[in-house]
This record gives sequence, C-alpha cells and structure tokens, in this order.
Amino acid sequence: MRNITSKTSNMLMFVAILLAVIAYHEGEAISCSQVNMFLAPCLSYLRSGGNPSQQCCGGLSSLKAAAPGKADRQTACQCLKSVSNTIPGINDDNSKQLPSKCNVDLGVPFSKSVDCNSIN
Repeated sequence: MRNITSKTSNMLMFVAILLAVIAYHEGEAISCSQVNMFLAPCLSYLRSGGNPSQQCCGGLSSLKAAAPGKADRQTACQCLKSVSNTIPGINDDNSKQLPSKCNVDLGVPFSKSVDCNSIN
C-alpha cells in the first residue's frame, strides 16, 4: 500500500511541475508561487541535509528552465531568499549545496544573504 501511495505522490508532483512549466509563458516573469512549487519537494533536504530526492532535483531543473532571463533569475533569487528567511529550520549550507548536489547550475545562489540585484 505504501508503494502505491509513493507512486501516486510522485505522479502528482510530476503533474504539478509539468503544469507549472506549461503555465509559464515566454516574456512573463516567474512568480514566487512557481518557485515555491518547484522547490516544495526539497524542503526536507533543506532542513535536514543528506541527499536531495529525485523530485527535488527535478523541481530544481524545472526552475532553471522556467527562469532563463536575467529578470527571471533575479525574481527567483528574491523568492529563494524569502523562503530561506521565512520558513523555519532551513539550513543555509544545505541551500547553498543543493544545486551542486542535483548537478543543476541554477545561475542563482540559494542563500539568505545573497544580493539578488547582482544576478546577471
């Protein structure tokens, strides 16, 4: 039974990510709700460390695809910074290491102290 629940959960996460990517229109800035949805599967890693899940890394890859331009990356940076500062228990070191652990060059530092205006 647990395996079915896990498969259903994975499928729902995939559908949510797919819908977010489809909903993204070229030329429109990414929204924080999209950033949050992409990274929702990463919350346990961001708090506890270890190895990020496949869903987490998939969400990070989707975030990268949804934020191709400078304005998108700066907006994503602000969203990531806000999440890092408002959700209790997020470890800044885990946040900084997430892109390399997922082998995704996000182009945006994930840190509480980053200057998002410096993102190119």
